[in-house]
Amino acid sequence: MQVGAVLVLGDCIGNDVGLQSFAGKYFPRAMPSFFGAPAAMLDLLGEPILYRIIENLQRLGIGPIFLVADDALANHAVVSAISHYRVHVQSVPGERLLAAAEEALASCRESGARTALVMQASAYVELDVDELLTFHGATGQAVTFVRDHYGPLGVAMVDSEFREALLPERRTSQSPPPEYLHRQYANHLSTFLELRRLAQDALLQRCTIRPNGSELRPGVWVAPSARLHPRVRIVNPCFIGAHTRLWSGVVITRGTNIEHHCEVDCGTVVENTTILPHTYLGSGLDIAHSIVNRNTMVDVRRAIEVEIDDYSLVSSTSHLPRSTAKPAPMRPGRVTADLSRWKLRDAFSAFLPNRPVLSPASARFSHDTAEAEPRLVKVAKAGDPRAA
Repeated sequence: MQVGAVLVLGDCIGNDVGLQSFAGKYFPRAMPSFFGAPAAMLDLLGEPILYRIIENLQRLGIGPIFLVADDALANHAVVSAISHYRVHVQSVPGERLLAAAEEALASCRESGARTALVMQASAYVELDVDELLTFHGATGQAVTFVRDHYGPLGVAMVDSEFREALLPERRTSQSPPPEYLHRQYANHLSTFLELRRLAQDALLQRCTIRPNGSELRPGVWVAPSARLHPRVRIVNPCFIGAHTRLWSGVVITRGTNIEHHCEVDCGTVVENTTILPHTYLGSGLDIAHSIVNRNTMVDVRRAIEVEIDDYSLVSSTSHLPRSTAKPAPMRPGRVTADLSRWKLRDAFSAFLPNRPVLSPASARFSHDTAEAEPRLVKVAKAGDPRAA
């Protein structure tokens, strides 16, 4: 049986005010947002998570695929470059997401699909489509919502003829419909910890996502355009993205993914961390169990988010255009301050250990001079007098 898909990229699908709708329960009004953009827009092992969701649907033989995007996100670079995935994209105002999704269902029917998956692009879910179809047919209902042991997944299987698929409260029955319990891989992407876990699971091959680039040795994927100094040490599993540069003495280890256009300076150690695109890490740092996005660092174990204004520690490698996405809400435990590197080291030992921190100016070297490495060792031994 042909199955289509309608992906919704926006803050809400069921937007009726004052109704206790099943749609409001199963399709959250607010999509997970990190660093000012929906989780689906962030890169994961060489591609945005939204592309990973689409690739998974196509691997299951689902099509056609319609993407209904809030016009606040339609100009995002991820949506603009999605054409090569053969996805039909429609941009609508946020208040019309529901109506546009129902129109996309009608288009699925015209394309020959008798059923369709309606998904909010807010979670990564690997469905067993045959099992879901069997369950959906056995219940005899027009809409089957999907959940796992942790709650709703923002996924529903819908008969394409049912126009009011996203508003089941308009039906005569007031009892919740039977739910399909998903037992395959799923990640809600609702917290920084879950975002980090998706990268770990992909590197450890616990899901179907595979890193881009070449596998230089088991568990180590490196994009062809990445530049690695000969004295860089890489421990699997890890991923190094396109146009990323690693300087001498850098150690990348245990579940780390560094996305495209990043730079890690001399002697820095990165462990079990996600480094998002266009991020610079200064020299002599220890970064562990974190997510770093330009000048923002998040310790996923302690749920602490820190903005750093010292560009020699953490900053951006380029000036990026402003995103049209709405800013992320302030999270509990967020720490934003103009701290010097020395106070920051004492306050957040998870990010900066008790060791001298070298500035890029003192640690950087020329690749063409043989005496560069001894000079770096000498600076490291002498330390910085301000670090005492």
